[in-house]
Amino acid sequence: MSNRRLAFAGLMLAAAVTVTGCGPNDKPAASGAPGAAAEQAAQPADPTAELAAAVTLLNETTMKVSMTMVGGINMTGVADPKAQTADMKMTLGAAGQGTEMEVRKVGTDVYLKIGGELGKLAGGGGKWMHMDTTKLPGGSSLGALSGDDPAGTKTLMKAVTDVKRTGEGTFTGTIDLTKSPQFGADKLKELGGKVTAVPFTAKVEQGRLVEMTVDMGGISPAAGKMTSTYSDFGTPVSVSRPDKSEITELPSEFKGLLGS
Repeated sequence: MSNRRLAFAGLMLAAAVTVTGCGPNDKPAASGAPGAAAEQAAQPADPTAELAAAVTLLNETTMKVSMTMVGGINMTGVADPKAQTADMKMTLGAAGQGTEMEVRKVGTDVYLKIGGELGKLAGGGGKWMHMDTTKLPGGSSLGALSGDDPAGTKTLMKAVTDVKRTGEGTFTGTIDLTKSPQFGADKLKELGGKVTAVPFTAKVEQGRLVEMTVDMGGISPAAGKMTSTYSDFGTPVSVSRPDKSEITELPSEFKGLLGS
């Protein structure tokens, strides 16, 4: 698998934790005032349950999001999980030939604006490329942006194994990427047995996940570590759809470029 595909899948894994919002048939793990929710989330004795509750609490309020990887790959933005909106800016660094990308999510609609060499290959003509996340195929790197999983909790926690508490609010564990929709069967075959125990560390404050580092170095030495942070809870978030004149549909050829 190319480093570009790994980089984009990593970005989508980070985004999954924040931009999907609550689906119509899902409920947050806690209700009531934020303080009561945080107190409830802190109660589970089982490390896996405690971490799951911390991820679920990301559904409760707006936040700022950032992600960094080796090679100059990064993502920054804001998200409102309840409103199912997000605005993210990504730089894919050397793996993406310096490509810069902006992602807006409004409900189940996602709009991509891509610059650099990858943007030229995508053929979007400088416009916002639209996709309906409910129509994405299984195994797509873009599948993390779907709207049927509250903050990516179901997907993430099904893939998490061997969670251990290492201190107050700190955890270690592994992620089994064979259970993640960001990696289809063909991609997993390329990687062999390297994807069933990808190590991670996590940090929880006031009942919420605030940092997660996934070490992708075992999959590809060039991939290194991916660190995602969640902060400034309650920050104002306002995301609007681009003007219709600035929108075109996502070309089918572009899905292949992203490893979809």
